[in-house]
Amino acid sequence: MSRLTEAIRGSLERTVPEYMHDQEHWLSSTDLLQDTETVGQVFADLRLRRADRVLIALPNSYAFAVIYVACLFSGVVAVPINPNTPAPELERAMRRYRAKAAFMRQSASEGWQDVLLRHGMHNAQQGIAAVLPVDRFGKLSVWRKESGWTVDAHQYPLCDKDAQPSEDESAVLMFTSGTTGEPKGVMLRHSHLFAAANNVISSHELTARDVTFCMLPLFHINAQVIVLLATLVSRGRIIMAERFHASTFWQTIERFGITWVSAVPAILTILSKTEESLVPSRKLRFIRSASAPLPTAVLKQFETRFHIPVIESYGMTEAGGQICINPLPPGVRKAGSAGLAHKLHLRIVDEHRSPLEAGQTGEIEIFGDNIIRSYLLQQPSAEGSSETVEVESLAADPSATSDQQPWLPTGDIGYLDEDGYLFITGRAKEIINRAGEKFSPREVEEVLYEHPAVGKAAVAGIPDVTYGEQVVAWVIPAPDVAVCPDELVADLQQRCRASLAKFKCPTTFHIVDSLPVGPTGKVKKHLLPELHGSSPMQSGIAAAGKL
Repeated sequence: MSRLTEAIRGSLERTVPEYMHDQEHWLSSTDLLQDTETVGQVFADLRLRRADRVLIALPNSYAFAVIYVACLFSGVVAVPINPNTPAPELERAMRRYRAKAAFMRQSASEGWQDVLLRHGMHNAQQGIAAVLPVDRFGKLSVWRKESGWTVDAHQYPLCDKDAQPSEDESAVLMFTSGTTGEPKGVMLRHSHLFAAANNVISSHELTARDVTFCMLPLFHINAQVIVLLATLVSRGRIIMAERFHASTFWQTIERFGITWVSAVPAILTILSKTEESLVPSRKLRFIRSASAPLPTAVLKQFETRFHIPVIESYGMTEAGGQICINPLPPGVRKAGSAGLAHKLHLRIVDEHRSPLEAGQTGEIEIFGDNIIRSYLLQQPSAEGSSETVEVESLAADPSATSDQQPWLPTGDIGYLDEDGYLFITGRAKEIINRAGEKFSPREVEEVLYEHPAVGKAAVAGIPDVTYGEQVVAWVIPAPDVAVCPDELVADLQQRCRASLAKFKCPTTFHIVDSLPVGPTGKVKKHLLPELHGSSPMQSGIAAAGKL
């Protein structure tokens, strides 16, 4: 078996009565191990093969943890997705997932049923979900695809309880916009996840005495590796919560004696502004901040008020989570810095990929045991064909030559100071980062273009104190179409809410008569923030529709 599954199994084989807390109940390590084996048998009953993909569309829960670990043990590939994904967005993504089975709550199943059926999946509920204890799992819905996306039967045997995945075997598939508009598959292998989890354990000094609070969404890499896997491997305990609640945050910290928390800047901003008289427990060693830049003012305000160290860090899905982190006290923490590269190689390069000296700004590149060597891309199988095949690209830039490997370009821009601390100054491309949720503006633009009155649309991220960036859209009405700006904005808002996840919906719409474009007609998006800050008369016809 892989080192990852061996470490997790060793953790679960101990007898720990209060191992994971969820929905006002403690679950033991024995519960988790037994339920993991039960789900492994469900995989076998579904006739899944090693390397088949399993969608996990569940909120933070004991059920998510069990099914995720069962995937690791069984050799199938976990594909965690947002359980609140709108049906139109799921429709666009199903071909990308190529899943053979899916686990979700019944409420989500009802909303997604038409999409699932159109993509050849059927409800496999009878006789399967019945073996999963409702008191611990809730009411689950299980779906299976009978044909299509079939792995090589000779290379990948059927799942069984004796499966022992290898180090190089695929474990988790995530999709990230990376530095281009097309979503790319990040296939994390067992070796990547084991290295990533151990990097977190060593940098956070985690032990079996630690208790963590899992409140960030488990369909993201942060909660999966930094919270769940690192805690399982280090033999700590986990307190589950479906989401962050400012009104109960400190009470939860105190009640369970939580020793560390992984958070995002938006959470720290909210906590620093809440009227809270409770003094945080002295057991809380630190709060980790990641997924987006943390304003220095928020860091100082939080630490001054609560006297809890905030540890800034930097990571990405392609690295299994963590890349850089500031040292824990009494080490030197530099406000505004992502910290030091931890157990991996990091360099800053110019446009020719030549390394730069300290203080010089360029693109950040990384290499290490936790970092993928290739992306999983989908390309047309033949000219004129609607089918796609999956291929691996050896770099973030598919045109990069083999001698440019194994360094992975991150698409982020920054510099290293004389002490090796990383400071991130921007992104090479146009990916929007709203409260740690990263996505391409193209996804939003495509929805806007579906409206018949939209002639041209552009979407960009504008700096926001609380959420890192807000999503702003500029729209030029179609020629010869009479438009009432307020009515058009209302229509576009409704369309976005119906087709996109909430964090992707623009908070502001500008209805304009022109946009800054280059010689080929491509919008110069780096100039859009200037239009956002100008008056309606300067930026076009009107600015309307702030949510």
